[in-house]
Amino acid sequence: MLSVLKLTVRPIVFNKNLRYCCSRFQIRCISDGVRDDKKGFNPFKKKSIFKNGFEDDSKIASRICITVLGNGAFGEPRCIGIFTEFKGFLFNCGEGVGRLCQEYEVDTFLIRNIFVTQNIWRNVSGLADIYLGNDAFGVHKMNIYGPPGVEYFMDVLTSYKKTRLSKKSEYADENMEIRSIPIKSSNPHFKGKADTCYSYVCKIFKKIGDFNVEKCVDLGVPIGPHLLQLKNGEDVVLPSGRIIHSADVLDASCPDITILIVDCPSEEFLDSFVNEKQFVLYQSLSDVVDQITYVFHFSPPDIIKSRKYQAWIQRFHKNVQHYILNSSNPSMSSEAIHQTQNLLHLFHPEIFKLLPEERTKPLSLKVSSKIMYPPPMLQVYLRPERKLSWDNVLKNDSEESIKALTEIPDFSNELSKLKSLIFMRKPVRGNEYPEVLFLGTSSATSTACRNVSAILVKLNSDNSILLDCGEGTFRQLVRYFGESEVARVLQKISCIFITHKHTDHYMGLFEMIKARIEAFENAGVLYQRMALILPPEVRSMFNRFCEMYEPLSSKVRIFPCKNLVSENENHLKLSPFLKGIKLLTVPVNHCENAYGIVLQQGSEWKIVYSGDTLPCQKLVEAGKDCTLLIHEASVEDNLLSEALQKKHSTPSQVIDIAEKMNAQNTIMTHFSKRYLEVPMFKECDNRNVGCSFDFMKVRLHDLPILPLFLPALKCLYQEKLEEFLMKSSTIASSENVFLRTWRAVKRN
Repeated sequence: MLSVLKLTVRPIVFNKNLRYCCSRFQIRCISDGVRDDKKGFNPFKKKSIFKNGFEDDSKIASRICITVLGNGAFGEPRCIGIFTEFKGFLFNCGEGVGRLCQEYEVDTFLIRNIFVTQNIWRNVSGLADIYLGNDAFGVHKMNIYGPPGVEYFMDVLTSYKKTRLSKKSEYADENMEIRSIPIKSSNPHFKGKADTCYSYVCKIFKKIGDFNVEKCVDLGVPIGPHLLQLKNGEDVVLPSGRIIHSADVLDASCPDITILIVDCPSEEFLDSFVNEKQFVLYQSLSDVVDQITYVFHFSPPDIIKSRKYQAWIQRFHKNVQHYILNSSNPSMSSEAIHQTQNLLHLFHPEIFKLLPEERTKPLSLKVSSKIMYPPPMLQVYLRPERKLSWDNVLKNDSEESIKALTEIPDFSNELSKLKSLIFMRKPVRGNEYPEVLFLGTSSATSTACRNVSAILVKLNSDNSILLDCGEGTFRQLVRYFGESEVARVLQKISCIFITHKHTDHYMGLFEMIKARIEAFENAGVLYQRMALILPPEVRSMFNRFCEMYEPLSSKVRIFPCKNLVSENENHLKLSPFLKGIKLLTVPVNHCENAYGIVLQQGSEWKIVYSGDTLPCQKLVEAGKDCTLLIHEASVEDNLLSEALQKKHSTPSQVIDIAEKMNAQNTIMTHFSKRYLEVPMFKECDNRNVGCSFDFMKVRLHDLPILPLFLPALKCLYQEKLEEFLMKSSTIASSENVFLRTWRAVKRN
């Protein structure tokens, strides 16, 4: 039966708080056995039901949905989630999964069970976000399933948390059972540590239809004991003599469904994979075994294209639906990111350039007509009815999104004023370098619109340094430069500096190094080692990573942060990586072994990056008369006591530091996740103070323009700012009462 394709255009949906605005274009695909419908539950909005903080396994789920969180495209994770209204289950968890959960309001504390197909970094690199989020929610136990050693992921975290990660083999509750199919490498000479990969069989049990009172009324069942009998599954005889069967007053039952999640990572596993007896069992047409409905493939393109693998796919029934999640998929994801960048592009098209929209041609597979290359956030509903939903799939229509901005009072006027001011200023274009690209401007965890800390400073045409490297930094590079250009950018990153041990500053480091190695290999160019400037805790963690996942030590040269505080012989060893750029680290006031950095090229320019810190006199002294100060402003001024407690800075403190430092220009960054798109800020008279956004690129001659953006930003996000101010004022009042009481008690 041919699929019928319909295109429905709904009216534009505009969020006045501007979480992001977009027009909604919905594609419906109606085919055999699967109905696509925009109506239906959103499993992400449901709240979990717990007893004393523990999951209740006795609850029968009314709703079950499979969601493609990452489709495996270049720079994207391979991850699907199975969600009920009570629980969430992830299959693999690469970098960026936590951020997608933030954007689409997935309650991560529902996710207690993670299933990993192979014990490699790519499959677990996003676990830290989920794990630390659960720890913050007070969820002190998570379960991980997968090959031997997968439970030791926590060893690469620099700080111990209360949440325990327990290794288990199988899962079962009232709704489903999930069991593994281990596949061993068929090559006896295979020396890799990850010599076992897992596939998973998920059987969702049949659910009897719910008791329907309306059907009882229609059949004339009176109020009384007959209703209870029917609800308990008993047939009843009405006073009229009519027999009502219990099945007559139930909603339709939900049939059982069996799903395969498979991964054949390389040729070494291929023979064992295609000949695995458990797969053969599910490929048979016997009524004795459960029939497979869906197969999700994590296998890479070269394996899927092989004749053996395609023959394996053909053994399944022709109605089985296959979903391919690998680098053959298109890479577009995250509506919030694209909508925010399209909006900021109006302010200045060079500072906020549009993100490329690259499409990858899918693999040409003719082994089944039921093969699909799913975009991120495609949802397959299994209960209460089967249907395919495209509601949350990226629909990037910049023209319709921008049109919505005209609804904001005075925004068009403010935008016109901004463009006039920029034209009148006519900044003199100076040197092309240095060029500062903000890749992550959020603190602690990523949000829909901001990734965690990372700043790429292009020092000259051949050299770049990365300041911090939070989870998802490589993904951000791919988003900004596109797949075709990112390899060239990676090859020119000669140094990475990590400010301190907190995970939002270093969890993207390993993926970045691996991606850089691949960039040299794919280009056929001789690899050039990279310098890593690390605090001691991150260096220890890097060594553990090399032991557990992949030996990368020979690909880098490590310099301890403490050895670069003052000029010495270590700077001579570092100089080949920076080629004429002076670099000094500065101890700052945050956690133990936290550092800022000063970069300087003669008398031409000087850039200071604070990392995370309270106002710090050592940084002021080291950064005197700098061209650009990049300083964290995690907490708004109303929450000074929170800033002191967590050893962060407020915007007013940053302005004060900039004055003491005599900084020519200042950019604030590292904003609390509570702000989403826009931090709390105030106009700073004639001071050259700007606010950073992800994918904001500035050169020195652009810096005087940044303060001009503030009035238009305030207008754009006015409601958001007022909401934040009210919340923070309430919190601040409570904190002030507490502090006054505490001080009074202390005096007495």
